[in-house]
Amino acid sequence: MNAVRVPWSSASFLVYLGGFVVFGAILSLLQVQSEDHGAPGLVLWAVLVLAVLAALAFLSRRTGHFVTAGLLALSSVGAFVVAFGALLDWFGWLPDIQSPGFRGFHFWLLVLELATVIAAAVALSIFRFPLLVFVLATTSWYFTTDLLSGGGNWSAWVTIAFGLVLLAAGAAVDTGPSRPYGFWLHVVAGLTIGGALLWCFHAGDFDWILIAIAALLYIALGDRLMRSSWVVLGAWGFLQTTSHFAEQWSDGGLLVPLFYLFPFTALSASDGGPIYERHRPWAAPLMFAVVGFLFIGIALFLARRRREAIPAAELL
Repeated sequence: MNAVRVPWSSASFLVYLGGFVVFGAILSLLQVQSEDHGAPGLVLWAVLVLAVLAALAFLSRRTGHFVTAGLLALSSVGAFVVAFGALLDWFGWLPDIQSPGFRGFHFWLLVLELATVIAAAVALSIFRFPLLVFVLATTSWYFTTDLLSGGGNWSAWVTIAFGLVLLAAGAAVDTGPSRPYGFWLHVVAGLTIGGALLWCFHAGDFDWILIAIAALLYIALGDRLMRSSWVVLGAWGFLQTTSHFAEQWSDGGLLVPLFYLFPFTALSASDGGPIYERHRPWAAPLMFAVVGFLFIGIALFLARRRREAIPAAELL
């Protein structure tokens, strides 16, 4: 069976929304059961939830509701991870880690991470739901990075290497009948590479110039691969750089609410609040206006290049 694809409509929106709500509700319910009954009770409840969700997923698949089946399979993967993790915790094998991250070598934690990768791969092979590629790619990244690194810049470089592998895989998938799967591979590749670059380069002006260059490369790559996720991430990265220099050149914090969309930059005063008296209050909005027109110019340039292949691009 080919990848499950469904046109965007009111019905598809509601089924996706319902699936995500179920996923969040299931995780919240299992957390409550963990607090009330401890690890043994959580194992029992998680297994019960897993059985119900898996049964509903297979039933939906059998009746031809493939999107519903895929979303229920996603929740089933979550229930399996909770059940297996609770079982390991019941046996006293999971380490007591207060916050997530790559800190040291923990064998049973790696086992849990690998089990999550396998569960996502099995669900993907059965239900052919592209969103499961996102789960598989992200959990594979986390397991690989946790296995090979212990945090800091080394984890960032491992993340970049993993993102490049995902980029190659996505480009390979794009050339065949499995192209729908490639979307999430490109999304995770862009997030991992971009996130690692921001981790390594965000301290000074030169770092942010490098981020701007990387952002332009993202946009060019997105146009070359015809994958808009790279363009979106590239534009966001360029806005990060713009926000950094706009904050400096306006001599203080920024008052425009839009700027708070860019969390990697220091947009407030040292006391935690915005600065209301600035020497160049016009600098920041002017910079963002210039960048906005730059985006429009890039869009028109790309549309002109593709006018013969995609006539609708002329509408830009």
